[in-house]
Amino acid sequence: MAVFDAALTQERMERHISERVSAKTLTGAVTGVWVGGEKRCGTAIGWSDPEHGRAISEDTIFRLASMTKPVTGVAAMLQWERGLIDLDDPISRWLPGFAEMRVAERIENGKIVSTVPAQRQITPRMLLTHSSGAGSGVSNELQYDRFKPARHRDLAEAVDAYADAALDFQPGSSQIYSGIIGLDIMARIVELTADMPYEEFLRRNIFAPLGMADTGYTLGEEQCGRVTAMVTADGSFKTVPMSPKCGFEDFPEGYTGGGAGMFSTLADYGRFAGMLAGGGELDGVRILNEATVALMSSPQLPPTFPGVGESFDWGLSMRVCPVQNAPSQPLTGGSFGWSGAYGTHFWIDRKKGLYAVYMSNIKNGEGAGAPTAFEFERDVMAGFGECE
Repeated sequence: MAVFDAALTQERMERHISERVSAKTLTGAVTGVWVGGEKRCGTAIGWSDPEHGRAISEDTIFRLASMTKPVTGVAAMLQWERGLIDLDDPISRWLPGFAEMRVAERIENGKIVSTVPAQRQITPRMLLTHSSGAGSGVSNELQYDRFKPARHRDLAEAVDAYADAALDFQPGSSQIYSGIIGLDIMARIVELTADMPYEEFLRRNIFAPLGMADTGYTLGEEQCGRVTAMVTADGSFKTVPMSPKCGFEDFPEGYTGGGAGMFSTLADYGRFAGMLAGGGELDGVRILNEATVALMSSPQLPPTFPGVGESFDWGLSMRVCPVQNAPSQPLTGGSFGWSGAYGTHFWIDRKKGLYAVYMSNIKNGEGAGAPTAFEFERDVMAGFGECE
């Protein structure tokens, strides 16, 4: 196992987070870095609600935004292990409305004016690698207001509506990130194959076995009191009205989105990451088989595929770094994980026995491209002597 200088990483994290909180470009952050299954360092600096002087802590509950997606990936692969989902079957097997999709052909004056038939049907593998065309690109931006979850009562109703949306490109021909729709469809397929509500499936099969009591879509009264306020941090703190029961903007309270909407804490998500780092097992509890985690964390798209490259590919629901390409991509080749739009970030490096989680919530958090995510990666890798 690689030697890790925890004191160096601790000093860098504390300094960088404190500087951002002082500059009011970050309300606060809770972090954890585990090496060899042991938490070696971490922080709890800043505010969960600066307007009311509520300090951030390890008990703070965060909106995960797109860090919901890896949980959906694990749920899908549980059903794959059970023989209930084939990654390359057409999703119309479960959702007949998706049998004859159409692809946007021409856009004029901000409107889709013509479409063509999809040449292939969407598959679960396409959904998990953002290569389906559903909810991607310019076409999604033009249509999203018509289909967003806020217009629907639940996941089932929303996914039924998604079948009427034009795809951005021919299924399986490109990779463009699907922020909401693609993984919502995947969650609905899990729900149908399990014959139970999606949140119940997650609770029975992932959260309860791993002891993740503060993770889910529906929070109790005490938990709502620990949810971060939603704040824009851009040199001053401005509170954005958002119910503590709402997991993502434009979502109904309690909406069980596969792409976003989940709540969690540092400790809970650390247990989820630790399970993946352990090849599907944590503290004697096995969630997935080792080979399944290896498949999830392997590049699924060829390096010449439109939208991927040498330092970025998709596994099944998570970013994979095929090679280390410092300084633009400081992580070890084979590392995998993802981020959330409000500032959450995590990754796993099984070669180093490492997993690291960053929890913060600001309205302008920027997701995978956030400077805080890149800074956190460099702070952790500095502990291995790989970043200045």
